[in-house]
Amino acid sequence: MVTGASSGVGRAVAKGCALAGFHVVLVSRDQRRGEAVVQALAAETGSGELEWQGADLGDLDSVRDLAERIRGAHESISILSNNAAALSLGREESPQGIERTFATNYLGHALLARLLVEPLSRGAPSRVITVSGHPRTIARARLDFDDLTLRGRYSALRATLNAALARVLFTVELAERLESRSIAAYTFHPGFVRSSLPSNLPFLPRILGMAAMRLLSPECPTGVMLAVEDTVPGPSGSFFLGRKAVDFRPGYDVRSEARRLWAATESLL
Repeated sequence: MVTGASSGVGRAVAKGCALAGFHVVLVSRDQRRGEAVVQALAAETGSGELEWQGADLGDLDSVRDLAERIRGAHESISILSNNAAALSLGREESPQGIERTFATNYLGHALLARLLVEPLSRGAPSRVITVSGHPRTIARARLDFDDLTLRGRYSALRATLNAALARVLFTVELAERLESRSIAAYTFHPGFVRSSLPSNLPFLPRILGMAAMRLLSPECPTGVMLAVEDTVPGPSGSFFLGRKAVDFRPGYDVRSEARRLWAATESLL
């Protein structure tokens, strides 16, 4: 199961899973684009095991509906790949009043992973893999637990870093909590992968961003490796860069911060 599957990292991971023989559920917001990607990947991979499911990861009600549909249609899940992302220059809110970038990039995926624990357990050994930013950049960020949704001081960069760091900390805690169920959790930097993320920006940044995207590769070797390889070269909870587990060492206790985020996430949900 791959979120954000209509472009970028999600599409690359979905393609890798299809080539490896998985039945792949591609999740995205836009039905027309989603079904077009299913057809394109079927042609590229020769797979007849592709389906599309619609959901807005920034809307918690939509995430709950998606999880209910998946649990009804699929008894077990081997891989949950979290890739959907939003990018906004101005502060926007989800239907639940959560800052849109945090809601889409982090909170919706945190909820989805929690709602799919049982099918992931039945698919064990299984994995939850989550895309994030570069570890050195994220390690310089720090969550403000008094203002996780940036009501006080917003910038697009701060919102993006907040969500990226939250994904890493959530992965650390998820790995700890799901170890007994044989569900591993990993986060990874995808490298520079072509995507449609700039398409939501205003005109000039959108044109420049989409032009730059054409220079990038559509492939994501690290994400595909974490999804399909029999053995992952690192323990559950690891951060991967360039197909290798790397140290994530911010200037605070990661385990303590991860537990604190888990509690804050429960409160938001």
